Order: sequence, then structure tokens, then C-alpha cells
Amino acid sequence: MASPLDHDPKFPHYWSEHPRDKVFGANTNAFSSRFSGFSICHPIYHENTMLLATRHAIYSAAVSTEETATFMLLPSWNKRMTTNPYASLCRKNPHMCKFLGTIPSDQLQYAKVPFWNNVQIPLPKHSWELKIIAL
Repeated sequence: MASPLDHDPKFPHYWSEHPRDKVFGANTNAFSSRFSGFSICHPIYHENTMLLATRHAIYSAAVSTEETATFMLLPSWNKRMTTNPYASLCRKNPHMCKFLGTIPSDQLQYAKVPFWNNVQIPLPKHSWELKIIAL
């Protein structure tokens, strides 16, 4: 769930929602196989995609015969996460989901893009917190 521009090449696999990214080695359907082992999931900020990713991580862990841990990085549009569908799903499955912590909005920063050659495009400040959830 990345683009070729923000994919970390230290990770052997990455997924993109865009079929054109196959040229860069992307898998294009993150839900075509179960999450297994240790993984990090930071899906695009689309409510349905975040809900599907959370549901898929819960399902993957529930049916796995190996140790599985997916660490989700999900935005908190409001401080208590009371209206987010993915947070509601986590609260309904406390035996599978643990809220580990929060990264405050003022601590979130975009990485420096090395190939912009001193031409930085100003990006918006984060106005949301990022929740870390283990499934």
C-alpha cells in the first residue's frame, strides 16, 4: 500500500492500488493473499480501504497457523476515534486488536525526497494523529 515514490526498497514486497505500478515491482491487490508473519500496513486514507485492510488483517491472523502480527498505522480524524469504522471493528475484536499508541500530529513529518534536487514542494501539515494498532 505504497507508491513507487515512497516504497522502501529494504522491504521485499509492496502493494499499490494502481496497476501501472507493476512496472516498479508492485503487487496490485493487497487482499489477494493473507497477511502473515510480521508486517506493517499503512493504507491510503480512504475509509473503505482502511476498513478492508483492518478486516483483512484480523481475518489473516485468525486463520493463520503461524505467528502473525500486522501493525496498522491508521489516522485518527477525531481524538477518541469514536466514529472511524476501522476503530469500531477493532473495539469489537479486543482479543485480536491492541491499540499500542499514538503519534501526535505535531510529530508526523514527511520524509525528505532525495531526488527533488533542492526544489521542495511544500506539503500540508498533518492535522490528525496516527494510531498504532497491533492485530
